[in-house]
Amino acid sequence: MKNLVQKNIYYLNLLLKIKSTILVQPFNSQTGFMAKVKQYITLLLVVFTAYTFISSSGGVPQAVTLAPGESGKNCSACHSGGNFNAQVVLTVKDAGGNIVTSYTPDQTYSLEVKVSGNNDAKTYGFQMVALTETGNKDMGIWSNLGQRVKSINLLQRKYMVQSSPKADGIFTMNWKAPAVNEGNISFYFSGLAANLNGGTAGDHPVSNKKTLSPVGTSSVDNTGIVDFMIYPNPATDRLYVKTSSTITSWSVYPINGQTSVITVTDVTQGISIDQLAPGTYLLEGISTLPFITKRTLFVKL
Repeated sequence: MKNLVQKNIYYLNLLLKIKSTILVQPFNSQTGFMAKVKQYITLLLVVFTAYTFISSSGGVPQAVTLAPGESGKNCSACHSGGNFNAQVVLTVKDAGGNIVTSYTPDQTYSLEVKVSGNNDAKTYGFQMVALTETGNKDMGIWSNLGQRVKSINLLQRKYMVQSSPKADGIFTMNWKAPAVNEGNISFYFSGLAANLNGGTAGDHPVSNKKTLSPVGTSSVDNTGIVDFMIYPNPATDRLYVKTSSTITSWSVYPINGQTSVITVTDVTQGISIDQLAPGTYLLEGISTLPFITKRTLFVKL
């Protein structure tokens, strides 16, 4: 809170200096009153943009994990245009350091979110929430938040988010499972690979999901071997996919829809999206052995 107050004071003083600088300039027939007003407004927009970018670097104040009940948008609501082939993976370990895909009630697990990218991505951020598969109830107790990780309350849920970006993209925390069997619990998480250009253009958002089942039942690991990248993004008439995974089915979903609008099994020639209306869509790749899914966002122009 102290840092936020300091930022507000800093930018208020900066605006006052800008205002004073403009208003003391000589008034003549060439510049005129409206020219001064336009100049003042332009500088206000520049400062506001910078302030917004700096504030968001400490964690976006909206829910952007693509979990049920959210807006249906991840970080691409503001950040886009990057070509970092961003990936985000969640690893869950028990007290013995063993990677697990199920949970035992009332036990504490160590979680690691890893956001990565190539093509000279400069820094990374993330957001994550844990919900029951039935009823989408906020679930578990968070503790031992690692470096540059904080919790925020959104939509009556507890979200983990970066307090500031990290160059290595690794964020850690502990999560205590509920005291009783609550059925499947899904972790929804988004990551962002950023270029640090001072704005939101050229960054690459990505989202994923990992589901833990109670011990003794099967689990779904959405962050396993399914891996692919898409290009170009945004796209106009055809979307191309590069993958080394054994993905058997591809589906395109509207950002707020539950029914696929395109389903194909062969993407060697790309996916025709010419018939889609302009907007943001989800591309889902599914591997059946084992059953693993991964989704990523793209924009149709």
